[in-house]
Formats: sequence, C-alpha cells, structure tokens
Amino acid sequence: MLGIEIGNFNTKLLVGEKRNKFFGKRLMINTPSNVITNGKIIDINSLADVINETLKRNNIKEKQVCFTISSSNNIIRDLELPLMKEEEVEKALYYEIEQYIPDYENYVIDYRYLPNIAEKDKMIRVLIASSPKDIIEKYVKLAEMLKLKLEAIDIYSNSIYKACKKVNLAEGIVSVVDIGAVVTNVTVIDNGNYIFSRSIEFGGNKITQIIANAFNIDFQAAEEYKRAKKFIREENYKDIEDTILLSFSEVFQQLSRIFDFYYATYHKNIQKIIMLGGTSKLLGLREYVEDYFRIPTFVIETEDYLYFLPVYGCLLRGE
Repeated sequence: MLGIEIGNFNTKLLVGEKRNKFFGKRLMINTPSNVITNGKIIDINSLADVINETLKRNNIKEKQVCFTISSSNNIIRDLELPLMKEEEVEKALYYEIEQYIPDYENYVIDYRYLPNIAEKDKMIRVLIASSPKDIIEKYVKLAEMLKLKLEAIDIYSNSIYKACKKVNLAEGIVSVVDIGAVVTNVTVIDNGNYIFSRSIEFGGNKITQIIANAFNIDFQAAEEYKRAKKFIREENYKDIEDTILLSFSEVFQQLSRIFDFYYATYHKNIQKIIMLGGTSKLLGLREYVEDYFRIPTFVIETEDYLYFLPVYGCLLRGE
C-alpha cells in the first residue's frame, strides 16, 4: 500500500505493509506552489501530474493508497457518553456533534470507541473525527486520477497516534507536537491510549517570513538561514529575537491551555513532549520549549520518524 501526505511545501510518499514496523521505500518531493492550502487541494491537475511522474520515475507500482490530512478545519473530539445500546450511540453522537459543528451536514464524520482512562462506571469514550466534505472529495478524486484504489483517508493526529504507538513512542503521558509549515498538531497520549488532539494555526512559515522581512531576503534564503542558525540568544537574531519569541509565546500559551485542560480532566500532568516536523529541528528550540514548560522535551532524531511518522501511521489501519 502507498501512503501519501501532501503538505504545503513537501509531499511525502511511503510504501509499506501495514503490519510492518519498518518503513519501505520513502520519498519526499516538493509540493508545487499553490496546489494545496490548509489541507484543501486547490490545483488537483498539477498535483496529480507531479505525483504520477514521481511514481513512474521511482518504479512504484502499488495499487492501493491512503492519505493523511493535516488541516485546522479537521475537528476531533473525545466524548464521554452514558453506557447505552449500540443503536443508540449514533443518535447520541449526532446530538453532541451539533454542539461542535452546527453545519455538520457539510462534514464527513466518523467515530470509534476508546478505552476508558479514568475509573468511571457506566460511561463510554468515543472519538469523533470530522473533515469538510469539500476537502475529502478532492482526495477521492485525486486517488481516481492516480488510478489507485482508495483504502482510507485519515486525520493527521490519528495517524501520529497510531505510528507513535507502533514504534514505542507512546510510553508515559506524552504530548506529541508536530510543527508543520502552517499548522501545529498536538496529540496527547496516555500510556499508549489516545486522549485527544488539537490544531494550532501556527507553523514554521511564520518564522521564515519574519526572517525574510527583517533581512530583506527571499523566502527560500530565509528558510536556509533559519535552519543554519540558532534561533534565539544569538547575535544572528539580535534584531528580531523579540518578534520571533512573541510568535512562539502565542503558540506556547495555547499549548499551556491544552495541558491545563488535560490536567483538569484527568488530574495528571504531561510527562514529556516529543517534537516532530522540520521546524522542530531549529537550533535552540528544544531547549527553549523545555525551559518554558519545565517538561522534558525531545526531538525525534531519526530522519524517517521525524518526517515520515504521520504518513506511516495512516498505513496502520485498524491499529
């Protein structure tokens, strides 16, 4: 099976068997400009052409495909419901869904049961995942244009959870923070159990743009500068350090609210933070996050995990 993650700047393709702990052939290519925005495919023809050409050039002949989608428009909620009959669950869920998604008719909605974390009698936990229909429909069309059988479309945080569990990164109470180009995905895992996830509208592009504006250089040059220099407490960033720290401060405040919500709900503290994505490799960022939250913080060093963990997770159906 082929797993695909289409990001604003990079598209990742991974071939693998769903029960294989190790990765097969993997490729990361540049996403054409202006073909996707916040998970929504805008120029499907250009995107299909690039992916098709990549598959042919690399002799990838998989017939099945799954996608993982990162978008701030995805909505994921963990609900607790009184114990009830199977046929009553869906009706109760749609009542709850209306509270979160008033126009739920315009969303594709799925749900699954979760194990109980707290000792609560006569309650069930249900995970609701939803994505706008106009986003999903484009991925269905893309699979058709690639002449591949669509097996699944997964939401990004669920892919991260499954992959972390598979490769033993889900031990303890973990917050997995994946800083993408545009969106930061936060997934909380309690000893291998999915708890909840949230999306924050912030990504590495914002920092790159600050650098580009400050030094009057183009975006690509700013991206290279960002990756080569320590991002705080260095002469390189003296004139823009406050602006960069202000951007991160806004994100950290939202992260703090997520951690506070977890503590208020489950009476437990986050024990460690695991950072994914290219932005997590910014020199000095790990130390800054650890100092800010006073929580042990780790950046995934293995390149395969750092970049391909979410797309690997979408291959793990039924995990």
